[in-house]
Amino acid sequence: MKQFISRNALIILLGVVCLGLAVFTPSFISDTNLTNLARRVCAVGIVAVGETLVIITAGIDLSVGSVAAFSAVVAGKTIQDLGIPVPLGIIAGAATGLFCGLVNGVLSTKGRIPSFIVTLGMMLAARGGALLLTGGSRISGLPEGFRFLGGTNDWRVPVVVTLLIVGVFAAMLRYMRLGREIYASGGNLQGARLSGIPVDRCRIAAFALCGMLAGFAGVLLASRTGVADPTMAEGMELDSIAACVVGGASLMGGEGGAVGALVGAVLIGMLINICQLNGMSDEWQRIVVGVLIVVLVYIDNMRKRRAGKLKD
Repeated sequence: MKQFISRNALIILLGVVCLGLAVFTPSFISDTNLTNLARRVCAVGIVAVGETLVIITAGIDLSVGSVAAFSAVVAGKTIQDLGIPVPLGIIAGAATGLFCGLVNGVLSTKGRIPSFIVTLGMMLAARGGALLLTGGSRISGLPEGFRFLGGTNDWRVPVVVTLLIVGVFAAMLRYMRLGREIYASGGNLQGARLSGIPVDRCRIAAFALCGMLAGFAGVLLASRTGVADPTMAEGMELDSIAACVVGGASLMGGEGGAVGALVGAVLIGMLINICQLNGMSDEWQRIVVGVLIVVLVYIDNMRKRRAGKLKD
């Protein structure tokens, strides 16, 4: 029990805070608010799972929001302009994210460029690509079949899809060889190399999967609103990184999980939702999330120092 509490202290702490705030916000527990919250959390939760894979390898992906927007625009363009079936349009969006993530991974590993710089460049390039494809305007009038995925008619659809994705990646990290190699690559890079683990391949796979999930999340967002907007998902990288840290991922690498990422996304979503219900502006919401990331990373570092896992 002590190990469980120590490992999940951040989740427990933030969960107690959110529940405490919810008690003083009666409108939080309304059916309408909870269903809207569930829809909004799904996209962030999916992106957070992909971000967790990269963070486990001691990397970072700042491009997930822009990749989500670019992928949504590609999916909308292919469905509307080319007239291809909706399932193929969704696959095109996810494939776009996969390609962007693959580029990030190759440049970061083979090019020996810090992931911060690579993904910062991809963030600008993907957002510019989305604006270029649409001319800065939104893609509307998407078919009703496309809107089904986002839960326009049934909020349970995106929730079930999100839980399936989390379940698949949780199983991959726990039981599959690639998952164990990803943990090893982030926990001790040199030791993993000496053990014969293909570190570069693992890191490229983590970035590629992160991009794919970001692309799918962008399609999910466009499906929920019925509009592929090149400016959508701004700030999603902040929310996803915060969700990862809250969910137990360490920015030093080697720690984290898909279920924790989803729980972190839910808690971050609850916190932002409570702020909105209490009339807090978007600017202050971002300040709260930004401060939260710094505080949680500080607490995580202090925990590791006490356990002897981190030295000055």
